[in-house]
Order: sequence, then structure tokens, then C-alpha cells
Amino acid sequence: MCCSTLEKNKINRKGNLIMNIKLSKNLFKIIFYGGIWGILEATLGYILHLIPYSVSGMIMFPIASVILVRAYKSIGNRSSLLLIGFISAGIKAIDLLLPGLSIFKTINPMISIILESMIVAAVCPFLAGENNTKEYVGAAIIGSIGWRLMYMFYLVGIYLFTGNVGKYIASFQNGFNFLVINGLINGFLVIVFLLVNNKVKNNLEVKPVYAFTTLGLAVLIQYLI
Repeated sequence: MCCSTLEKNKINRKGNLIMNIKLSKNLFKIIFYGGIWGILEATLGYILHLIPYSVSGMIMFPIASVILVRAYKSIGNRSSLLLIGFISAGIKAIDLLLPGLSIFKTINPMISIILESMIVAAVCPFLAGENNTKEYVGAAIIGSIGWRLMYMFYLVGIYLFTGNVGKYIASFQNGFNFLVINGLINGFLVIVFLLVNNKVKNNLEVKPVYAFTTLGLAVLIQYLI
């Protein structure tokens, strides 16, 4: 009886150790992918925001989808994708420290990032699959239109509380172009980006130094730019 108890305790300690190691590795992956997204938002996203016609959203969402799908395949659960989104949005929040910058210039992109991570988390099992073409295409379109629809609801909320009319709810034409036209184009680009991504193997082992270096670099770039 005593030996049996000792063996069970030993097995439990070993199981807890393995679980803690796995959780640590997943945490480093979350930080790493959040940092990568933050770097791209601070560099490529910044450049694309200077271009009119909502180019930024059409390019950055497919890129975000690739990052999140790779993270999902590596980590294996959807809740981690939300954490990655919050890390990326948190990096963007550094702009709140800049004087003279409208608060909405920072908060709106942060909300977009969080909404994008939420919608990709919802459809990620289909985007990560490669066998069912209909589900794959459907998930890409639903994701692309879905985050835009949620963002428009956010703009309506801002209008109700502040009276500030966002660009995409200022007129039916603006809303239709943003939601439907750009959403469909966005969905097509998601499919293309993910098809290219599927050709690239993901053999990178994310070490703590990679995770924290990426996060630190993202914070630095966001602050400087």
C-alpha cells in the first residue's frame, strides 16, 4: 500500500512537471507571436495606414490570420489566440503616451487587433485545415466580414457615447464598401496568404530568448515610430 502511494505521488509529480513545462513553452509562444504581430503592426501597418482606401485592413488582417493560424497549429488551443491579440494591442497602447495624438488614433487600431484575434479564434479550426475547401473558403470570408461587422458595431457604440461619427458608419456607401466589397477582397487575400503559408514549414522552436527579444523589439519600434 505504501509503495503504491509513493508510486502514485511520483507519477503525479512527473505529470505536473510535464504540464508546467508545456504551459511555459506555450506562454513563450504566445509572447513570441504577439511580438511578431506587434512588430508588423508598428512597421508595415504604420506604412499602410498612410495609404487611403482601407488598404491597411485588407493587408494586415490576412497577415494576422497567418500569424494566428501558425500559433494555433503550434499551441493547439484557440484561447491562446486571444492572448496573442491582447499582447499585440498592448504594444499598440504605447502610442497613448504620445502627446498631441488623438486617443482614437490608438484605441481604434487596438480594438481592430482584438476583434481580429477573436474572429480568427472562432474560425481557426477551419482555416488551419487543408482538406475541406468549402469550409476553408467559407471561414476566410466569414472571418474577413465578421471582424469588420464587429468593428462597425464598435463605431456605433462610440457614436452613441461621444457623438463622434466614424468614417465607416458615416454613410451607407462607406459602410457597404468597408463591410462587403473590402470584406470579400479581404477574404480572397486571406485564402491566398494562407495557401502560401501552408507551403512554408514551421519548425521553429520558440525559446524564451526569442519570445522576450521579439516582445522588446516590438515595444521599442512602436515607441520610436
